Amino acid sequence: MMNYIWAGMIAFGVFFAVINQKLGEFTDGLMSSCTDAVYFVIGLTGIMAVWSGIMNIAKQTGLIDLVAKKVMPLMKCLFPDYLKKDTIAMMLMSFAANLFGAGNSATVFAIKSMEMLDEENGKNKRASNAMCMFIAVNMSMVQLVPITVIKIRSDAGSVNSGSIIIPAIITGFAGMIASILVCKYYERKDRRCRVS
Repeated sequence: MMNYIWAGMIAFGVFFAVINQKLGEFTDGLMSSCTDAVYFVIGLTGIMAVWSGIMNIAKQTGLIDLVAKKVMPLMKCLFPDYLKKDTIAMMLMSFAANLFGAGNSATVFAIKSMEMLDEENGKNKRASNAMCMFIAVNMSMVQLVPITVIKIRSDAGSVNSGSIIIPAIITGFAGMIASILVCKYYERKDRRCRVS
């Protein structure tokens, strides 16, 4: 679907550039944007590599398992259905990466977590409550230090790139609570439908 959207945007851009006789400016802008995109991705690669390494070290040393034991009551509240230990550990790695603002690294752990949750759901075409809750929490996770946003602001020439931290925490926390409440509401509704 996204391929069609991007192709449509480029086609519209070319169409309007031809109509307005600004095809040269359009081409220059397109090439400049492509170059900027490559530099942007390379700039984020370092952050992703460091965070992925830290999380793998935490997993190998047993730190993730220790954290999993400490936060198990909260995980049971969010995910009342039984989940395997390895699945919970992978979910925690995704949550931790998001919590510290390494959203790009969190994506790797999130995809693996969803694969594991899908296995536990029997590869059913219908997503389980745990899968829905994980996506909701993961996508709205509060970020204590939004590293990626700070890096982007710094590269863009921001005088105080860290000024985004407090607003990000407040809005992230509000969004996360709202997402959890919506998921819990539909979980209860789903259970009532199954009982009746």
